[in-house]
Amino acid sequence: MTKNLDNVDLFNTFMPGSEEDPTTLQMLGFKLLDWDEDAQKIRVEFQTRREFRNPGGIIQGGIIAAMLDDAFGPLIIIASERTQRPVTLDLNISYISAGYHGRFECEARIIRRGKSVAFVEGELFGDDGELVARATSTVRLSSVKPR
Repeated sequence: MTKNLDNVDLFNTFMPGSEEDPTTLQMLGFKLLDWDEDAQKIRVEFQTRREFRNPGGIIQGGIIAAMLDDAFGPLIIIASERTQRPVTLDLNISYISAGYHGRFECEARIIRRGKSVAFVEGELFGDDGELVARATSTVRLSSVKPR
């Protein structure tokens, strides 16, 4: 089953009672596109800034990594129905092609989720649909505590 969720609804998970975006998601131009509950899969969009480019005009690899990592957080939060937040234990990235300034789309999914650890993976695509990077991550699951 696919559900559309709005950003404010998602961000309230991070900061209950607040409509402010978490800073890194805001900086990366995060937008939630889709959540497929049956497949445990999320689709999100990022919009880069010109200052994210390296001297060669390509988006710096650390920014690419941040986009993938920032797709995994909302994935776990939504999948756990807001009862868990992930803490990244490792993040492994394969850079496939150059990513240029503009819109990126990420599809991320849960491979396996236990009581305290989850394994996730995702792909990041450029605006032209070309695969830019693929990542896997192991995350520790922490209980969400109301603020």
